[in-house]
Amino acid sequence: MVHLANAGWRRPLRTVVIAAALALFSGAGSASAGDAPQPGGSPAATSGDARADPKPTDPAQNAAPDRAALCGGVDLVRALKLSDPAGFDRFESAARSVANGQGLLWRIEGQGSKVSYLFGTMHSSEPVARSFDDLVLRALGRARVVATELPGASSRRVAAELRRLVGNRSFRPEGNSLGALPDDVRPQVEARLGQAGIPPAVAEQLQPWYLALSLSRSNCVPASAGVDVETADGRIERLAVEQGAQLVGLETPVEQVEALASVPDDVALRMLRDATVKRLRPEDVESTITGLYSTRRIGYLLAMRGPAWSGVFDVDGYADFISAFITRRNHTMLQRALPILATGNAFIAVGALHLPGENGLVELIRRAGFSVTRIW
Repeated sequence: MVHLANAGWRRPLRTVVIAAALALFSGAGSASAGDAPQPGGSPAATSGDARADPKPTDPAQNAAPDRAALCGGVDLVRALKLSDPAGFDRFESAARSVANGQGLLWRIEGQGSKVSYLFGTMHSSEPVARSFDDLVLRALGRARVVATELPGASSRRVAAELRRLVGNRSFRPEGNSLGALPDDVRPQVEARLGQAGIPPAVAEQLQPWYLALSLSRSNCVPASAGVDVETADGRIERLAVEQGAQLVGLETPVEQVEALASVPDDVALRMLRDATVKRLRPEDVESTITGLYSTRRIGYLLAMRGPAWSGVFDVDGYADFISAFITRRNHTMLQRALPILATGNAFIAVGALHLPGENGLVELIRRAGFSVTRIW
C-alpha cells in the first residue's frame, strides 16, 4: 500500500492532462528527441525506431539498475484517496459529474442504421491496454467497418512519416525557445533536457511543445523492450483485417502532428517548468492514467479542479491545450465518422481521452442525432 507523507505527491498533477495526452493518447507522441533537427538543419542521429528513447548525455544513466530504480510510478488519484479521504470524496463527486466520464465502450444507434460501437483505447502495448473485455471483442467481431485514429500507426512506414513530420515542425528558426522562462528556472530546465539527450544549444532551436513532449517520456524500460509487441490499436486493426472488415482512418499523420504543434508555447513552457522544478515523474503520470483506464474512469482527468485540487492543479488553466489537442481533433474525427455511423455496423476505436466531456466524441455523436449508450 502506497502512502506518501506531506502530500508531496500532489505537485506533479499540474501537468497530468498534458502528459496524459502527449505520452499516452497520441500516435504522434511516440517521436523521440533524436527525431528533431539540429542547429544548421541537419537531423540528429536516430536508431530508426520511432519509439526509441533519447540517448542520455550522462553514461551512468544507461545503466539498467539506475533506469529500473525510476520505475514503479505512483497512482496519484489513489494516493489522494489514501492521504486525504475527504478531499478524494469531493473530487470523486465532481468527477462523476463529468459528461460521459465513465465507460470505454458505447453503443451507437441511429434511425435506419445498424448498431455501431465506440471504444476508447490506450495507445500502448501494456497488458491493461491490449487485453480486451469479451464485450469489446464481440462488438468488434460484428463490425463491417473498423475506424481507428491512424491505421498502421505502429508500422515502420507510418512511424517514419510521423518522425519526418515531427522533425520538420519541431525546429524553431528564430530560436530562444526557453527565453520566457524565469532566470532562476531556465538553468534547471536546460539541465533536465540535457539528461534527456538535448543540450542547451539544441534546445534553444526546438519548439517548446517538442521539448515538453521529450520530458513526458518515461525513463523505464518495459518488460517487453526489444520485443515487437502489438499495441491495443494494432490488435484492433489486425482483428479487423482477419475478419474481413474495411479498415479506415479518422486522421492523417499531418493532422496529428499539427495538433501537437498547436500546443501554446506558454502551456508547453509551464509543463517544462513543472517537470523540472517539481521533479514530475512520467512514471507517476503513467500509473495514474493506467489506474483510471483499468477502472474505466478516464474522464476523472477532466475533474482535477476545485477544492480537492486547490493550489495543486486546475484543468481550466490548460483549456487552450485541451481545445487545441483534443477538442479540435474530436470535431475532425466526428465529421469523418458520421458517414460510417449513418450506415452502421461500425466499430470506432480512438484514444480514451477523446470520449468524455461536453466536447467529447460521445456527446458530439449524440448531438448529431444518434442514441449513444454506455455498455461497458
